[in-house]
Amino acid sequence: MGLFDKLKRGKSNLTMDAIICEEYEQQYFDECKYIWKNYVPQAGQADNLQGELLREIEKIRCEAQDNGNINWDDDYSYFCDFISGKLTEQPVFSETEKQEINLIMTYIKECGTYAKKFYSGKISENSVDMEKLAYVNDNLYDRICDKIGRLHKENGEPMPYEKNDNIVR
Repeated sequence: MGLFDKLKRGKSNLTMDAIICEEYEQQYFDECKYIWKNYVPQAGQADNLQGELLREIEKIRCEAQDNGNINWDDDYSYFCDFISGKLTEQPVFSETEKQEINLIMTYIKECGTYAKKFYSGKISENSVDMEKLAYVNDNLYDRICDKIGRLHKENGEPMPYEKNDNIVR
């Protein structure tokens, strides 16, 4: 029985620790592959919501896994808030799924913010918690990608997205 099967039976006690500890296999990989191939441009923002959401979560994943969040800035923080906000306003997701989205994106943002403090010298090397710098496992990112893939599958068509001129990534 998976985490969400347990949650369906009673009141949600969803925690970040429970989400992190549970192995996860992506269920909407083909949908995400389609979005990436057809909606995510080689550079710049996407022209639709599904493409932009996937572009942003993959930017965040690459920054964490490839760079340890050394380049974390306001754009990455914006991406976390945007992804969380846009996905949780979709009626296709249950309240438990929306809670999961918020927990994951808040956690990823907290890691990035912590890394920014460390790399700017506000946290010393003697007191840094290396595990808080960047979440590098795929499971959290794959969960969010699956939400985007499912959103696309349920909608079938590209959803409107207005580009944000204030972000450069």
